Amino acid sequence: MTASIYHQLDETDRHIVDLLREDGRMPFREIGRQLDVSESMVRKRVTRLLDQGWMKIQAISDPLKLGVPVVATTYATVKPGQTEDFANRMAAHPAVRYAAVGIGNRLVVESLHADHKELHAFLESELGRPGIETSETLLVVDIKKSVWDWAIPGESDAHTEFDPLARRTA
Repeated sequence: MTASIYHQLDETDRHIVDLLREDGRMPFREIGRQLDVSESMVRKRVTRLLDQGWMKIQAISDPLKLGVPVVATTYATVKPGQTEDFANRMAAHPAVRYAAVGIGNRLVVESLHADHKELHAFLESELGRPGIETSETLLVVDIKKSVWDWAIPGESDAHTEFDPLARRTA
């Protein structure tokens, strides 16, 4: 994967994202100081990045460490032509914290539940519907790694192999 897919972000945008990735509460004044640009420029760019949906600033938590008793990941195969409808339905469900569409009419759904009975009811009501061809659910007992803070490669990285976990070193 090369940097060319990130053509909508220039080097300053990428550096702003990197700094906020490291500390989502970093003041715009500090970002401007580190990048040698004005605070107002940072504010405008962050607003644009947020408004365009290219970035979100949020806290990421480990549900198991927070005491959620049941975390489940379900892989489902959906009948052709129904994948988007099921994915949207899953994304709107309050127990679902992650819903993704994969190649080949596949869905990945991560859900949080108070107990196994609640998980069973969720699976029966939501993934037992007509249109779901198969599903497999696993209970998550420990999260070893959950990476949501990957680095955006820059133009200088275009000729090197993509490393999604690379840290900015400036």
